[in-house]
Amino acid sequence: MFDIHYFLEVLPKVFAKTPVTLEIALIAAFFSLLLGMIIAVIAYYRLPLLYPAARAFVSFMRGTPIVAQLYFFYFGVAVYSALVRDMTPVTAVSLVLSLNVGAFMSESIRAALLSVDDGQREAALSLGMSNLQIVRRIIIPQAFRVALPPLFNDFINLIKASSLAFMLGVPDIMGAARTEGSRTYRYFEIYGAVMVVYWVVITAFDFLRKLLEKRCAAAF
Repeated sequence: MFDIHYFLEVLPKVFAKTPVTLEIALIAAFFSLLLGMIIAVIAYYRLPLLYPAARAFVSFMRGTPIVAQLYFFYFGVAVYSALVRDMTPVTAVSLVLSLNVGAFMSESIRAALLSVDDGQREAALSLGMSNLQIVRRIIIPQAFRVALPPLFNDFINLIKASSLAFMLGVPDIMGAARTEGSRTYRYFEIYGAVMVVYWVVITAFDFLRKLLEKRCAAAF
């Protein structure tokens, strides 16, 4: 039977590891957004040599399970690389998540860039604006509004994917649940608490997304 008293007891223990999960998610979000912007620009302008490589990277990262990528990197590549062997689990997870989610973000950003009508670019060129001015004043403001919802969805998926960090021994939310479960075997209450914690965290970020969308709508 579900033990509500134990559930309330374990909930703070699981919630206490939220900073570890958010640390991984925020680090990975920063680098995945940076990587996604670079790949999106390469795809948008179809830069020679770089474009086929970027498309192959996106296809590979989107087409393979993140668990396999994580194990391949941390246990496979580590056999041949001292740099990977010396990495902390948090660094390794953040890096793999950055590469994986960066591929998804690049598609969101590329679609946003393509949503800006070419006629506006041509009109700006006819007015004597430079490419840099066109990107900064015309393309980015419009593309940002289009890209914001899917990018936030990618970030939310990143938070949920960060739960895989426990597989490398990271003491995050899932790590705390595994430790507690090995002690009490009350998995029903423990993983119920885990879902509640993730739900609260993701709901908070979803509320932030709605605020940003309203600000963007008012600004533009």
